[in-house]
Amino acid sequence: MSNSFVKNTIMTLSRQISGILLGLLASIIIARSLGPEGNGLYQLIVLLPTTLMTLLNLGVGTSSVYYVGQKKYDIKDIIKTNTASGAVLSLAAVIIGLIGVMFFSDKFFEGVPPNYLYFILLIMPLLMLNDFYLVIFQGVQDFKSFNSLALLRQLAALITLVIFIFVLKIGLVGTVIAFIAGVVTQFIVTLILLNKNLKTNLFSGSFSKAYFKESFSFGFKAHFSNVLSFINYRADIYLISMFLNPAAVGLYGVAVSIAERLWIVSQSISSVLYPVISSSSDVDSKNKLTSVISRNVLFFSIIAGIVFYFASDLIFRLLFGEAYADSSDILKMLLPGIILFSVDRILSNDLAGRGKPELNMYTSIFTVASNIILNILLIPKIGIAGAAVSTSVTYSLSTLVKMILFKRETGVAYAKMVLLQKEDLILFKRLINKAVKRS
Repeated sequence: MSNSFVKNTIMTLSRQISGILLGLLASIIIARSLGPEGNGLYQLIVLLPTTLMTLLNLGVGTSSVYYVGQKKYDIKDIIKTNTASGAVLSLAAVIIGLIGVMFFSDKFFEGVPPNYLYFILLIMPLLMLNDFYLVIFQGVQDFKSFNSLALLRQLAALITLVIFIFVLKIGLVGTVIAFIAGVVTQFIVTLILLNKNLKTNLFSGSFSKAYFKESFSFGFKAHFSNVLSFINYRADIYLISMFLNPAAVGLYGVAVSIAERLWIVSQSISSVLYPVISSSSDVDSKNKLTSVISRNVLFFSIIAGIVFYFASDLIFRLLFGEAYADSSDILKMLLPGIILFSVDRILSNDLAGRGKPELNMYTSIFTVASNIILNILLIPKIGIAGAAVSTSVTYSLSTLVKMILFKRETGVAYAKMVLLQKEDLILFKRLINKAVKRS
């Protein structure tokens, strides 16, 4: 494992930890100030642009990382082409969003005033372009800029949130404006860093028809998989809103936000792993790197999951208040799937980095169908607990299928994907001894 890989992973992990703390603080402020119902309304409002962004980005970001790593096209041409693509796709997103709010808001956004939904659509162009530019830094493995921009968005949103909630005493409107402030701040600083670090801007380079065609051809396979994964992540929120109410969305959303903190290590490593796998030609090294990461991520995720399980009651009562006490049981139901899915994230990025994003797509088709069916069957019968069970089961299924596909592609034994090996224990011993000596 190269020093640069470890350094970039640690850098990304540090950002993830900082981001978690900022995100957790924002979640606590919103949850306590708005209550379960208001919190549910907020989550549904911001879910609209996030959903449109996921459905309509067509895999441009994934393609950008891959082709920057391959060094097949000039970065300036990639940025110029991404800008044009982002402008067109965001316009389509706004139009589709307007139609959706006009005709379907009463079904999927129960209780949300339509004006909030119309207002949040204004941020779509910047949200889309932010994603298309941010991945350029990931592709060139400039993780300092990549991590700083992601963290800056959360920080700007948190500062704005504090001002609107505690100073101006504006509740739901303030939380929505804070979300927008984070997106706008990230966009402005992204333009500055593109010019400073990559010596380019939105007007440099040329529109590349060849890259445009290849990016959509490659990206669509990854995009369809990402769309299905997103639906797998968030279908439960829409279905809870449809079958229950905003308060149930608020309780469930808080549990999910805490449970997903377990993905901190897998998210950090997979962000670094994808461009590394994309740019490497050494098959044996790629296989070993991914298997080592996979089993160690699972090991530490299990440990963290056990801690979360026993601390869940304290977490929700202390941080969010008695109104969110029921979220503790939901968290416990989510944990098995969340823990296993940390491995899925690693294997997915490895397969995509090998130019096989369609394998992730095939898995997602199966798991999304299972998730939706289970949610529709269970939510009306047992409420938000049904959504938690559905999510945990489908995350587990997705991981098992991904392990089978990874083994078929690489020949790596299942044991090496999930069980600690002697070499891992030796490494742990060295690190502990080193830490003891330093202390």
